Amino acid sequence: MANPTPRQLEFYFKGKWNNLPTKVIRLPEVFHRKTYELCKLLDNGIDPLARVESVPQTFPWTMEAVRDWMVHEDRELPELLPLEQILTKAIADARERKIDRRLERAVCFLADRCDGAREHDGCGFNACDSQFGKWIAERVRSGKHLSGNMAKATLKMLQKYVRQLENIGLVLPEWEAIAHQYQATPEPSQEEKPPKRIEVIGHRLCVFHPFDGTGAFQQKAKTVRGYKFNELNNKGWCYPHSVLEDLIKVFPQSDFYYDDEIQTMIHLIEIKKAEAEAELHAEALGKATRIMGLVEKAKIDQPLSNGWILRDYQQKGVEWLLAHSEGGIYKGGILADDMGLGKTLESLVAAKALQRTHNCPVFVVCPVSLMEGWRRAATMVEVEVELFSNHFSQIPAPLESGGFVVIFDEAHSFQDPTSKRTKKFLNLCLAENCIAAWLLTGTPMKNGRPINLMPLLMAVEHPLVQNKHKFQERYCNGHRKVINSYGKTVWDVTGAAFLDELSQKTHDVILRRTKKECLPELPPKTRIFKQAELEKTRASEYHAEIKALVQNYKDRADAGEVDPSAEALVTLNILRGVGSRYKADSAITLAQELLEQGQQVVIFTEFIESAKAINAALGGELLIGGVDPLLRQDMVDRFQAGESKVFVGTIKSGGVGLTLTAASNVILVDRAWTPGDCEQAEDRCYRLGQLNAVFCHWLKFGTVDDAIDSLVGEKQERIEIVLKGKTHTIKASSPMELAKQLLRIL
Repeated sequence: MANPTPRQLEFYFKGKWNNLPTKVIRLPEVFHRKTYELCKLLDNGIDPLARVESVPQTFPWTMEAVRDWMVHEDRELPELLPLEQILTKAIADARERKIDRRLERAVCFLADRCDGAREHDGCGFNACDSQFGKWIAERVRSGKHLSGNMAKATLKMLQKYVRQLENIGLVLPEWEAIAHQYQATPEPSQEEKPPKRIEVIGHRLCVFHPFDGTGAFQQKAKTVRGYKFNELNNKGWCYPHSVLEDLIKVFPQSDFYYDDEIQTMIHLIEIKKAEAEAELHAEALGKATRIMGLVEKAKIDQPLSNGWILRDYQQKGVEWLLAHSEGGIYKGGILADDMGLGKTLESLVAAKALQRTHNCPVFVVCPVSLMEGWRRAATMVEVEVELFSNHFSQIPAPLESGGFVVIFDEAHSFQDPTSKRTKKFLNLCLAENCIAAWLLTGTPMKNGRPINLMPLLMAVEHPLVQNKHKFQERYCNGHRKVINSYGKTVWDVTGAAFLDELSQKTHDVILRRTKKECLPELPPKTRIFKQAELEKTRASEYHAEIKALVQNYKDRADAGEVDPSAEALVTLNILRGVGSRYKADSAITLAQELLEQGQQVVIFTEFIESAKAINAALGGELLIGGVDPLLRQDMVDRFQAGESKVFVGTIKSGGVGLTLTAASNVILVDRAWTPGDCEQAEDRCYRLGQLNAVFCHWLKFGTVDDAIDSLVGEKQERIEIVLKGKTHTIKASSPMELAKQLLRIL
């Protein structure tokens, strides 16, 4: 091809460069003009090595020359392919030099050192992050793309390992600086995706499955909450992200393909679970350390000031109470041991440890009749206490500053959520500065109804009563009940249901132990039902009086003078009082027989009139309402010393908190409405310190006593179900319902 531009004149142009070329090189015609310009630069005396930085300025003409060479010269494919390979690699290398790979280097470094913290701490990933970290490292090494969610989650995880990475001079980048590197990869076509798969699309989880003519798949898909079919117009079943765990249970990975985003979400869920478990473990360890420190301060294995040593079960009770204080399992607990096992002693020993630790006051709220017993026990334990009556006007308010410990004895007296006393009780227990609230009761569910357990659970902030309506509905058989002919309804929570579940779910906050478990050496307690014997004339008088009272009730109810439901209970209590008066003679006769045998006797009745009549016939101690607390304790001391042989009291005044183990015979002239009160009265004798078998004589006479004993028996069974976890659902029968039914029969 002819050269249109003669070159010899231009090549021998006289310039500053005095060296003529020593070698002639033939160049393609397309490089002529640009080569000439370069030669002129060199001919001006400029050192080519000193002008390396000027070389990039030649890039445009080089590209133009290459383009001319490729386009105008009709190059063949084999000549162009090497150029394509060189350019592709050069572009990839250039891009790689600009990409920040610190995240990938960090995750691979930690994965190589990781043993899941099995043997070495601070070496690679911990146990929580090990699985996810190694999975990401494997993707990096195999050249697989990391999505934005993967990379962001990985960077967040790596923040925990900054110190390890700093040791190798690696500083993690900010997410904003590298986010652009992890854009989503192009989605494969629908034909390339497995037909059975779960993938993330936007803010939804989508499940795909070929059409199932049997409807089995559709039924499965509907079992996961929040589903919407074809929400994104892709014929998929769409779900919120929050149901992923449920989704993978229904559609396991063995049957469905999970995309990378799903895999990432699963790993992150596992990390959160592992971290939560680790936090719980660390929290439990911290609580255990604190509790052990308190137990050490309690010195439970050392004798008390009077030489007594706590029994094994009492030491465990102290430990349990300390575990149910601020910083422990709960900030309070319900100690529901059988009467007579030493709840007072256990709570005072535990309170002493908290008082030593926090230098705080200890409040004891109890019936007036028990104050002297608490005062003596506190002196024996050598702990300072402040005593308060459990009357609503005497219950103290929370301290304005500084912590305090509160112990409620006979806590079952706070089971009416609507009463002023219960409200003040809850106010004290739930105060922020309350270090511990311990509720002592032998009958945590008085009246046999779960609704009466609810205030005690509220006092210790048990999660089961966070939703009171749900608690009432599930465990109290809560329902709307029609109460009159006009269709008026009330919310009835007097029933009981799912008692085995209630027992299981409250096991962490109620410590219930029986005498049989704790004191196997304690002689047995026997309950004897004894029919009261009346002379014929006395029996006739009794029946005539009962008949007159019942007829009077019916006449007034028929005349509309009284509310039949409310008056029924009043009338039944009057009938009980009549029966008690007639049974007093039998109680006196039975007590005299026992006294002749050299026994001491404890007699309880519901009615003051009967108590006075029995005391007048037998002598001894008489404990009824209004007796000064100091005099009460003097009565107990005289009886325990054998100076008095008979102790007569009403169930309300003397049936709780007293120790009367000098006697092994208890006579119950009447029964309280609740089995707990009956048990409490019996266990004045049947408790720690009793050396003989205890016999409880229940006097019965007539239909009224039979009905009440049946009601008490039903409640007793219900209570044992809750405390022992038996499986039954019982519809409660209230005293008012019993009264109406009984008066109809009579």
